[in-house]
Amino acid sequence: MEIKDIMHILADDMKVAVFATVDDEGKPHARHAHIGVANEQGVFFMTSPKTHFYQQLQSNPHVAITAMKEDGYTIQVIRIEGKAQQVGRDQLQTLLAGNPYLEQVYPDAEERSSVQVFHLYQGQGFYHSLTQGHKYRFEFGQSQVNVQEI
Repeated sequence: MEIKDIMHILADDMKVAVFATVDDEGKPHARHAHIGVANEQGVFFMTSPKTHFYQQLQSNPHVAITAMKEDGYTIQVIRIEGKAQQVGRDQLQTLLAGNPYLEQVYPDAEERSSVQVFHLYQGQGFYHSLTQGHKYRFEFGQSQVNVQEI
C-alpha cells in the first residue's frame, strides 16, 4: 500500500476524523472535523477563527487525528500525529472547491467568509485493517514520504 492509497481512504472513504489538540493549560480537546483533502503532502482541513480548535492550533501546532470506517466485514483505522500550519483563506476555494461540507458546516455566508484552511504538513501515521490484519506505518513531510508494512 502506498501513502496515496492511505490518504485516499482517509479523505474519500472516511471523510471525517476526530482531531485532538491541547489548550493553553495542556488539557486535551477532541472534535470531529471534515478532511478536506488528503494526499502525499498531508491533510488539509478547515475551521473558523471563532472556534477553540482554531485558537488551540494557533497556540500549539501539534495535532492528532483518528478515523474509522466499517464496511461489512472490513474495518479500517487511520491515525496521524503531526504538525499543522494555517495556509490561509485564499486556499479555501482551491482546496475545497465543490466540497459540500463547507456550506453544511458553515451555512451563514458571513461566517463562511472567515473560515481558514490548515495543513497537517508533517507527521507520522498508522493504517490498520482490523479484520484483515494489514498494518502500515507511514511518514510524510515537506521532502519525505515513507510507507512501511508491519
